[in-house]
Amino acid sequence: MSIKITKVGDSRYLAQLALPDMPAVKAEWSTPVPMGIDQVIEELLKRGAHQTDIGDAFYAADPNWLTK
Repeated sequence: MSIKITKVGDSRYLAQLALPDMPAVKAEWSTPVPMGIDQVIEELLKRGAHQTDIGDAFYAADPNWLTK
């Protein structure tokens, strides 16, 4: 599983999720529009992403993401 998050503006993010080991399900997902942190986390969790991986991806995009 691979998560990539991109910061857009001060408090919005785009996310991409790739599931290379799960061919029976849709292999990729991405946010349709920039979203808030809580929305992105909710969508990624629904798709099986682990909280640690989500946090790491947010940190890579924005080291100060926890203060938002």
